[in-house]
Amino acid sequence: MSLCCVMRTFIVILIFLLTAVLNGLSLKEVFDAAEAGYDQDHYYEKLVELETGVTYTGGLLIGGLLDPALYELYGEEGVDTRIIGNGAILDMQGEQICISFCENRLDISDCVVINGNIRFRGINSELVALPQGSVRYVTFYKPQDYGIRLQASGEGILLERNLCVDVIDTGYDYIYNTGIASEWLPSGTSYSYSIQYGFFGIPDVIENWSWHSDEELNQGLLTHFSLLCDWG
Repeated sequence: MSLCCVMRTFIVILIFLLTAVLNGLSLKEVFDAAEAGYDQDHYYEKLVELETGVTYTGGLLIGGLLDPALYELYGEEGVDTRIIGNGAILDMQGEQICISFCENRLDISDCVVINGNIRFRGINSELVALPQGSVRYVTFYKPQDYGIRLQASGEGILLERNLCVDVIDTGYDYIYNTGIASEWLPSGTSYSYSIQYGFFGIPDVIENWSWHSDEELNQGLLTHFSLLCDWG
């Protein structure tokens, strides 16, 4: 992507942010209120259609959590979820949209994500729970940690034509099955995938772009794309 195109997209992002409503709707509340439905011949338990120009705040957890001490999954079960963005702004406020430890799918498209990220989190050992889905035509502005992180997941996931601007390094990420932060899991990467293809499969990655306004960071390859070991 040329610098001119990146800057033009960046200006569009700023216009969205300046015209957004200061007190946005809660993304979790909208998710909870969403009904089931079909999109592209796939049935979703949660079909979430956002409104153009509206700001939605906070994060969203779909699926369960892992207790590293007992090595057991707990929490709510996952549901197949479709988020149709329609150009809406999702202000994560330091949180994330995460589909976690389930066999369900998350498909999200056509929105602007700020101050957060999107994460697919799975496991494939004694326990097997590998989420699938897609992130398409999403613009990330100042995402925290990563723009998109495929953590112990990969197969059945499509990342297509997303743009990530000015990702923020917040320190070390954590090992998924212990919850311990590891120096081998640095953040500050626009797109980060699991290097353990043999366990989690290979995602489809099509024409995604990344740019950083800090010239030094922009020249570093790990600012844009990285492969991380999920075991630290």
